[in-house]
Amino acid sequence: MFEAILSALCIMSLSLIGGVFFSNSKILEKIHTHIVPLAIGIFLGVVFFELLPETFESSHEWGPLVVLVGFLGFYLLSHILETFHHHHVDDHDTCMHNGAHKLLIGDSVHNVADGIVIASAFMVNPFVGTLTAVGIALHEIPQEIAEYSILIHAGCTRGKALIYNFASASSILVGVLLTYFFAQSFAGYAFLLTGIAAGNLLYIAATDFIPELRHSHREHFKRTFLITILGVAIIGALITYTHTLLPHDEVSSTRLDS
Repeated sequence: MFEAILSALCIMSLSLIGGVFFSNSKILEKIHTHIVPLAIGIFLGVVFFELLPETFESSHEWGPLVVLVGFLGFYLLSHILETFHHHHVDDHDTCMHNGAHKLLIGDSVHNVADGIVIASAFMVNPFVGTLTAVGIALHEIPQEIAEYSILIHAGCTRGKALIYNFASASSILVGVLLTYFFAQSFAGYAFLLTGIAAGNLLYIAATDFIPELRHSHREHFKRTFLITILGVAIIGALITYTHTLLPHDEVSSTRLDS
C-alpha cells in the first residue's frame, strides 16, 4: 500500500508542472492559441486510446451505456453549474468560466480511476505497479500543462490555478484508498469511473473547447487543426509506449483481478 500511495503522491505533484514551466501569465496568453487545440488533442487521445478501450474491455455489455451516461450526465451538470454560477457567484469572478469547473470535476473522476489502476497493479506485483504508475505519469504531464493553461485563460490567478489543479489531482489518492479498502468488491467496477471520465472529456472537448477555438481562432483553422492532431499523436505514442513496456492483457488483469 505504501508504494501505491507514494506513486500517487508523485503523480499528484505533476499538477504543479504547469506553474513551473509557465509561471508568466503573459507567456501563457501568447501561446493560448496553441495550448487549446493541443489540449483538445490530448483529451481526445486519452479518451480514444485509453479510457474507451479500458471501459469496453472491462464491460462489453455496460461500457457504452456508462460512457453515454457520463456524457449526458455532464451535459446536465454543466447546466446546473452554469445556473448556479449565474445566480450565486460574482460575475467578476471569471475563474470558473469557460468550462474550467467541468474540467476539474471530470479530471477528478479520471484521477480516481487512475488511483484504482495503480493500487490494483501494486497488489499484483510491485514491478507491475511501478511500470503502471510511470505510464500514467507520462501521459499526465502534457495533460496537466494543458489544464493549467486552461485555468489561467479562464481567469484564474496563477495561485488559484495551481491550487485547483492540485486539488483535482489529489483525487488519485481516493482511488488508491478505495481500492485497498474495498479490493474484492470494488475492483470489478472500475469501468464505471473510466466510462464516466471518457464521457466527460468528450463533452468538454466537443462543447467547450472546440466551439471556443472555432469562435476565437477561425482564421487559423489549419494551424489549430494540425496542433490538435499533434496532441492526439503525443498521447497515442505515450500510451502505446506504456503498453509496450507492460503488455495490455497484463495491465487489464491488474485492473480486474485484484
